[in-house]
Amino acid sequence: MSIQQTEGVRLLAVLCRELAQLGLDVGMSDAKPALAVRLRRTQRRLWISIDVDEGFFEWHDGRRRHTVSDPAGAAKLIAVDVRHAISSEM
Repeated sequence: MSIQQTEGVRLLAVLCRELAQLGLDVGMSDAKPALAVRLRRTQRRLWISIDVDEGFFEWHDGRRRHTVSDPAGAAKLIAVDVRHAISSEM
């Protein structure tokens, strides 16, 4: 694992803790540094990746981004998107 990959995993772990504190179901992918997030197990996953070079967490295929220096802020935005997805599915 490269230094860049190690840093990406570390930053995702910080984000993972923030998301879990907001009551979201979070899992880490070891195939690629990424998180799978959902409110409950029956919901589709929202995948969160990281661009270490540019310093952003990314989701919705890169259409949504938030700086890695603010994992709590990123978690709040992701939680809103996850909750919005549930209301759209109903």
